Formats: sequence, structure tokens, C-alpha cells
Amino acid sequence: MKKTIIATLTLILMPLCYAKESPIAPAELFRQPGFAKDFVGSYGILSDVEPDVSDTEQKLLTRLQPLFDGSKFSEAETMLIQYIKETEKPSDPTLQPGEISPALVFVLGNLYFQSEKLDDARRAFLEAIRRFPKFRRAHTNLGYLYIKQEKMDEALASFQKTVELGEKSPRVMGMLGYCYMVKQNAIAAEIAYRQAYLIDPNARDWKLGLAQTLQMQEKHVEAASMFGNLIKENPQDRQLWMRQTSAYIACDKKNEAILNLEMLKLMKLSDEKSLSLLGNLYMDQEQPLLALQAFTAAMEISQPLNITQAIKSARIMNDYGKAKEAAELILNIRNKAGETLSATDRLSLDLAEVKVARAQNQLAQVGIILARLLKDNPTNPEILLETAKHYDQLARNEQNEDKQKQHIGEAKTNYQLAMQYDVTAYQANLGFGQMLIRDSRALDALPYIEKALSLKKSEILEQYTARVRRAADREKIKKEREEADRAAKETAKENPKK
Repeated sequence: MKKTIIATLTLILMPLCYAKESPIAPAELFRQPGFAKDFVGSYGILSDVEPDVSDTEQKLLTRLQPLFDGSKFSEAETMLIQYIKETEKPSDPTLQPGEISPALVFVLGNLYFQSEKLDDARRAFLEAIRRFPKFRRAHTNLGYLYIKQEKMDEALASFQKTVELGEKSPRVMGMLGYCYMVKQNAIAAEIAYRQAYLIDPNARDWKLGLAQTLQMQEKHVEAASMFGNLIKENPQDRQLWMRQTSAYIACDKKNEAILNLEMLKLMKLSDEKSLSLLGNLYMDQEQPLLALQAFTAAMEISQPLNITQAIKSARIMNDYGKAKEAAELILNIRNKAGETLSATDRLSLDLAEVKVARAQNQLAQVGIILARLLKDNPTNPEILLETAKHYDQLARNEQNEDKQKQHIGEAKTNYQLAMQYDVTAYQANLGFGQMLIRDSRALDALPYIEKALSLKKSEILEQYTARVRRAADREKIKKEREEADRAAKETAKENPKK
């Protein structure tokens, strides 16, 4: 039973693990101090990876520089567009049309980007690259644009080309790492992030990216350590605490995970998810009162109340043998939810209460709830299954033989009805088979136990089925022997010795 409960708890904890988490994007990349000026003003000449500019164009760029420095990007855009138009289609008929350097097309793309004219910016960058295929910064800034548009395949290709052309800046390597991480290529992402981190070890984004890629590769101890360093620098970042908690759970450091979640409580940074996780961890540590406090706190701050999670928590608590605490949690759920409970949630809560009442041996209460539920939902498979279990338990407790047979008949009927539904077929076959075994009818029980095993494989059930088969074989041999003895006696009666 304990193994089953721990397995269930693991399923609840798993959503926090790295495989289920979305990558955290670099924080506010396009709003970082200095990025806009660096981005828009990136027009210098870099040998064979940048196009040349004419003297006239260089003078224009020199005039634009104060506008870049003063973040007057709209004025710079107007001036640049006017220059391009006048060069390509001169208003003076005596002047010949000129050709614009790819560098100016590139700068125009930067200005479009800054003005959120992303389609215009993309066309400008692509045109600059068409005119000068090795234009490294055009490839770089096109990658930033694709990141902003969440076009990760295109962004990855742009940054790969940038690196191929010799770019090694931490920002480009970090963004390359982010693209690889989104594409689930954790090894390539780790290599790129490590290069970014090596050059710029103080940047939060590269440390965060590296920690995430370590977690993706299940290097949870290393990931937890790196998240710890990030937490020291950003103690109010709940997301970092939760990521480290996830890493701790993955490497079975449950106590450290609990400490993290308690720290979030102390700093008043807890949310429903972290408190529910804390409750489940306390259940795993067999601390039901602390678990109850955590689950209750989760419900108090939940807006709206997560009924499904709350009921699941109550069921886990009951399965762990803490029926009293589970009953209190169910009461808290009812008090908070009130009339807002949907019909589906109300049914789930009633069924959870049935299980808790049965665990507390409050069979009369179980009967009252099930009678009401059956009246409203006579074909609901879960209600049929719980009704079968109820009569099965009544039969075990009953001393009166006639009443016992009646309870067994009711249990059999409801088990067989529940067997017709996929959602309850496993438990119904197993429960009915076990009821027959308790009545020393292993031969009759075997088909139901085998059916349950075919529906849900488990080592424990396989061992149990093997024991039932042996018991059924013994029962069959005994019956055959008894039938042979009866046949011999009948023959002896018909042919008495003279």
C-alpha cells in the first residue's frame, strides 16, 4: 500500500520537474540598459564581415550618432529614409541615382526594429544580407528579431550563421543557447551557455540558462547548486526557488525541498502550487498535520479554489491512513467552495467523503451518501464501484447469514455493473475476485483476477495472481477428486456386490 501511495505522490510532484517546465527566456532582452543604443547604432566596419560605406554615407552616420546617443530613434529613422530616397531617386534631375550600401539598409532595419515595425525590419535585414551575405551583424540582429517573434527555428539559423562568421559575444552565445534549449537540444544549449558564462560570468541570464540545461540533462545536483547561487543574488524570485525545489525532488533531497518551500512561506512568496507541493512532501514524510496546514493554506489563497487538487490531496491523505485529517480537509473544501461547487466537483467530493468515512468505519454514513448518489446517478461507474465495496464490507462485518448473503448479492451486482466501464473495470474485477477468494472460491475468482492483471500490470498483482492460480488448481483437483468419489459411490450403488 505504501508503495502505491508513494507512486501516486511522485505523479503529483512530477509536474514540477524539469521536463515539464517551459524554458525561462532571457529577462527583458530588448529592454536591457544599453541594448537599444548598441543595437540601433551598430553600423561600424568590421573587415570582411561588414560592407563598406561611402564617404557620404559615413558622414551621414556621423550625423546620426548624436541621435542614437540621445535615443532619438524616430528622428534618425526620418533622416535616414529621406537620405535613401534622395539617393535612389534624386529630386534634382541633374543627379544620377545612386546605390545604397547594405550598411545603411541594415541601420534602417535596426530603426524599424526599435519602432516595433518588425516586418519592415525583417525585410531590411534580409535585403542587407542579400546584398552582402557575410553581413554578420545583420544575421545577428535578424536573430534577435526572430526571438522577439518567437520564431525559434529561424532565430537558431541566424545565430548559427553569426557564430560561423566569427561572432563570440556572450549575448549571441547566450541567445544561441536559449534557442537550443527551446529546441530541447540540451547538450548544445549547455555548451553555448557555458561560453556566454565564461565571458560574462556576472550575467544572470547565462547562469539561469545553464542551470536549466543542466536540469534538462538530469544533472540535478549541479542544477540545484547553480539555482542556489542565483537565489543568493535574487532572493525574492519565487521561480528560482521553485526550480531549485524541483531539482531537489528529482535527486530525492526531500528535506531540502521542504526547507525551500517553507522559506517561500516565511517570505510571503508562496502560491497555491508551492503550498500544495509542500503538503504532498509532508505526506511523503508522514507528517499529516503539517500537510493539512499546507493544504489548508493553499486553499485559503487559491482564487478560485483548485477543487481538483484539493480533493486529490484529501484522497492521498486518506490513502496514507490519515482519515481524520482527510475528513477535516474535505470539510474545509466544502466551507470554502460553498455553493460554487459544480455538479462534477460535488460528485468528486462526495466520493472522496465516502472513502474517508469507510476508512473511519462510519458505514452508516457511507450508506447514506451512496444511496443519495445512486438516486441521482444510477449508472455512474465510480458510484457503482463504491457501492459494491460498501456491500462487500458490510458482508464481512455481518454475522447474520441471511443478511450476509443479501449483502454479497448486492456487492456482486454492483461489481459486475462497474466492470462494464473502462474507468472502473480494473478495480471492479479485482474487488469481485477478492470477494470470491474470501469465500474460498479461488477457481471462480481466477478469471476476474486475471482480467484485472490484463488491465493493469504490476509486480504485486502478478505475484497475487500466481498465488490465486495455485489455490484454484488445488481447488480444481479437490473438486475433481470429490466428483470422482461421488461417481464411484453412485456406481457402487447401482452395481452392488453379490
